[in-house]
Amino acid sequence: MPAAALPVSDEITDLSVRCDILADLRRRVASLERGGRPIGSAVGLGIPEIDGYLPEGGLAVGAVHEFLGAAASSLAAVVAGRLAGTVLWCLDVTCREEPYGPGLAALGLDPSRLVLARCRGAKEMLWVMEEGLRSTAPAAVIAEPEADIGLIESRRLQLAAEAGRTIGMVLRERSGEGCLAPSAVASRWRVDPEPCGGWRLILRRCRGTVGAENEWKAKYHDASGDLALAAEAGDRPGAASERFRLV
Repeated sequence: MPAAALPVSDEITDLSVRCDILADLRRRVASLERGGRPIGSAVGLGIPEIDGYLPEGGLAVGAVHEFLGAAASSLAAVVAGRLAGTVLWCLDVTCREEPYGPGLAALGLDPSRLVLARCRGAKEMLWVMEEGLRSTAPAAVIAEPEADIGLIESRRLQLAAEAGRTIGMVLRERSGEGCLAPSAVASRWRVDPEPCGGWRLILRRCRGTVGAENEWKAKYHDASGDLALAAEAGDRPGAASERFRLV
């Protein structure tokens, strides 16, 4: 590949201009090394009230996020569906259920893009997830561990995601409302189905934000593939919340 010509001439002497040119070159080189993914990119949820609150304008790429609650896998499918490429989904070998293909498709994730990894215990799952995040092959890496991931382990995953410029999602659908283990994930969410359809999203923690425990009620529209803030209770369609479950 021929070297890109830099817009630099002998007349440029201003140090700040030189620094700007050098910084731009570094950004372009880093982007090429990471498969063309721009630094600081994010996956927006499509809800301005939520995306505008997050530091990157969405869920940061090159980071790991944790989703808790009964609808965690549904939100993960929506996020993964907005990326191009393979999605690596890690399950414990003892898990009898797999992500439901028609449910994935309804949430915008083509099941043909899915690669399932059956892992023998937490140690193997963490290894598979870390290697997947460090690689540029998958667009996203999703894992469903049986127990909380500790601070050291989550830090390793975060560093791997930064190296591979990949987005990781840790799902804990059966996690309760009690005290959660310390974690190095970039954001932690609670995602529960609403009785009249849709989800209740609670941002428990997010790096780069001041507040916490922000709550929104959102609904996924099958026809458009968009998320939007849910209407008031009296105006909501009566779709059952179980529709949003994948397994």
